[in-house]
Amino acid sequence: MKKQLIQAGLKAIFPLCVGAFPFSFIVGAISINAGMSVLQSTLWSLTVFAGSAQMVALGLVQSSTEIIVIFVTTFVINLRHILYSASLSEYVKEYNMPTRMLMSYGLTDEVYAATIGEMKLEKPGRKWFYLAAMFGFWVNWVVADFCGAMIGSSFPHIADYGLDFAMVAAFIAIVIPQVKKRECIVAAVIATVTGILLSGLPYSLGLVIAAIVGVFAGYKMDISTEKMEAELKAEAKKVILQELADEQQYQQTLSSTTTINK
Repeated sequence: MKKQLIQAGLKAIFPLCVGAFPFSFIVGAISINAGMSVLQSTLWSLTVFAGSAQMVALGLVQSSTEIIVIFVTTFVINLRHILYSASLSEYVKEYNMPTRMLMSYGLTDEVYAATIGEMKLEKPGRKWFYLAAMFGFWVNWVVADFCGAMIGSSFPHIADYGLDFAMVAAFIAIVIPQVKKRECIVAAVIATVTGILLSGLPYSLGLVIAAIVGVFAGYKMDISTEKMEAELKAEAKKVILQELADEQQYQQTLSSTTTINK
């Protein structure tokens, strides 16, 4: 079972690894152009493990921005991971603290998208599926960064080649099939529209705001759906009780008629 879950986790994350490789490759190349060594770039990806935050931080480093500004900016960009953690918390509460800390370290957009469906099934040993996907993506990310730092720096304008779109395409391919329920559709549409409208905000703040607005919209829709279902159940119960009362009254009438005839 454990081996099968590990294999399934690696298989689930593989398409996103293919898409993420060129993106991390670019991060590695740009980090060298920003003044890092190959070792520093690789260790940075190994510990930070956050593509969008790394890209923004590199731009700020090249602009000689104060370290506190870089810290706050990357922190804000990564606030969306709080939403991922909240979503997964119900399915990992049975694990001990070290395991949950390890799982939280690797909770990227891609890992969440590839594993949330399996985690919701609450199968025994599902953590191995998650950890396999997480480590598979992590190794892919670090190796790609190392390659980018070693080779990609030879191409000074590599960020303009559009190679990072491969990750976006793979991510869309993973996420879209999961958007089935009405609540998910509403959240996705509103988050998308909000993200487009706020795309001009600095430091990817539009993405954070869009995620929060989308989650709130999905939450409100979920509440509305639960209320509607409760009303329908109450109405159905009322109808059933009325039918039972009518049936009981009919039986009593029939019994009375039979007694009179006798």
